[in-house]
Amino acid sequence: MVISPSTSNPKTMEVDVVDRCKGCMLGLAVGDALGMPVEGFSADKIKECIGTVCDMISPDKDHFHCNLKEGQYTDDTEQTLLLAESIIEAGFFDIESFVLKLKDWGKCWLTDPSLNRGVGWTSNAAIQGLLEDASWKESGLPTPTCGSAMRCAPIGLVYYCNLDLVSRYADLQSLPTHSSPAARAGAIAVATGVALGLLGFSPSKVTEMAAKFSERADPKFARHLLMAKELLDLDPSEALKEIGTSPMVTETVPAAFYCYLKFEPEEALIAAASGGGDTDSIASIVGALMGAAHGTSWIPQRWLTCLEDRDRIKGAGLSLASMAFDICNGR
Repeated sequence: MVISPSTSNPKTMEVDVVDRCKGCMLGLAVGDALGMPVEGFSADKIKECIGTVCDMISPDKDHFHCNLKEGQYTDDTEQTLLLAESIIEAGFFDIESFVLKLKDWGKCWLTDPSLNRGVGWTSNAAIQGLLEDASWKESGLPTPTCGSAMRCAPIGLVYYCNLDLVSRYADLQSLPTHSSPAARAGAIAVATGVALGLLGFSPSKVTEMAAKFSERADPKFARHLLMAKELLDLDPSEALKEIGTSPMVTETVPAAFYCYLKFEPEEALIAAASGGGDTDSIASIVGALMGAAHGTSWIPQRWLTCLEDRDRIKGAGLSLASMAFDICNGR
């Protein structure tokens, strides 16, 4: 499905795309950093210990992210930047370039474990396989976790005017680490959601179309995703409990879409970071969706001030926007 950008003022459209690409990348990173200190906690534990996660905080000394400080991000943002920068450097999405980035990154934290910012078991094992010369076509594990969904927003940004390409490339970038139908479907849903948000579709329509495209990879995942729309009348804590917030992609991605549907942007990230479970991944996906839909204006300065690598993240968004504008205008 090709969607041609239509506007009476192309310059206005170009500026809007720039702001939305920056907003998507920054939103993803602030969501990741916001949820990082409470990743793995239950919603009840977060409520008891912190209340609501409204600000950037440092993890407790006994938390597995204790080596990170407030405003620092996890492997969610690291992998997103790897994908974004592989696209920027190649001039297009190239799976071989992305795999090289994954391998170089893996060498770093395998050599120095202190550099490992929470890489999931699936990605860890797959990247070790790549470093042992496994083909990327065979290195992915059939684990239905969210590692390839949390990183794929750059695909949606660059190819936003061609949803078939978004779907195909989101699926392809999943394969080196996550080969299960559900994981691939989750990546398709997130990348498609980002593209549709950038194009200005309503959250409800974004969710419906994301489910439709993800159905091609896994119909069961698509049904889980649509649950996000069906639970909007419930109390948010009950809805997230019903959906689930574990790292399983059938929970993480629908939980993120639920927050995207239910709340205004800042409130959505706070709800995601306070909802328990895989808080960094859920909040990062929410941030990507909100940023693509709303740009940068909603992101609180208190989050941006201490965000790690803010200029690098913003710069990646700018470069992706430039590529997107050229691609979607046939240059």
